[in-house]
Amino acid sequence: MTRSASFSTFVEDLYASKTFEEAFDTFEKKAQVLGYESVLYTYIPKVLIESDFAVKPVYKVSHDYSPGFLKHYEDARFDKHDPLIRAVDAGVNEPIDWWGDVCKAFMNGERASNEVIDTSRQYGIKSGLTLPLLSGKSGIAGASFINTESGNLNGSNNPNVADLVLCTRLFHGLVQSNACYKGEFVKTLIDALSQTEKRFLAGLARGQAPSEIAYDLKTSERYLEQVMLKIRRKFSGVSPTESPTINRNQLLYYAGLLDILEHVD
Repeated sequence: MTRSASFSTFVEDLYASKTFEEAFDTFEKKAQVLGYESVLYTYIPKVLIESDFAVKPVYKVSHDYSPGFLKHYEDARFDKHDPLIRAVDAGVNEPIDWWGDVCKAFMNGERASNEVIDTSRQYGIKSGLTLPLLSGKSGIAGASFINTESGNLNGSNNPNVADLVLCTRLFHGLVQSNACYKGEFVKTLIDALSQTEKRFLAGLARGQAPSEIAYDLKTSERYLEQVMLKIRRKFSGVSPTESPTINRNQLLYYAGLLDILEHVD
């Protein structure tokens, strides 16, 4: 009865949230009640997985989610070698213990992948659990929960894992169904584009011809060819003098996955 009442309260509070911050705060508190000190949630657009766009994924985390480890993780771009991200991207759907066999299988014997998990231990993380939430054309999503205290109920041994999975999926579903909430995770990528670049991509996404877009932007088609080249270079992660590896069709595909029209005034 207590669990049912607690779960009902969580659902009511979650869907009564008026902002992403409120929703995450409700989710974080529930995870703590279920036995985990802190939580990280992320949605990584497919373009950041498949391309060399020089933008880091966005992570929403508890204030005490080992800030030292997170900074190290971001600065070292561990997302490029993280066995947990690889597992989620490959379609693993069960909870993944950071010290377990599934995680080890996706290290592929690589030193860089081992370093991701080894470094987490160096920052005092005693147990980690990742719940895969999405693996598809648009990208991947997952939530990770950590504890810095040793104990038999940490990680996947926690008897509340089933409740944690249910509550996490409800939070994830809310995020993915709300364009503003989901936009939290693509904002830095969109912000890496100039206003002209965004409006150009939005025009192409609407099905406009380059001549129509040039008219709307009060510029020339020749100029827009240079804009297209610049965007392709950004997505390819190459310098302004190098040839892009992302072609026009790939760029339009990624623009569609990013819901570019939702982010352009």
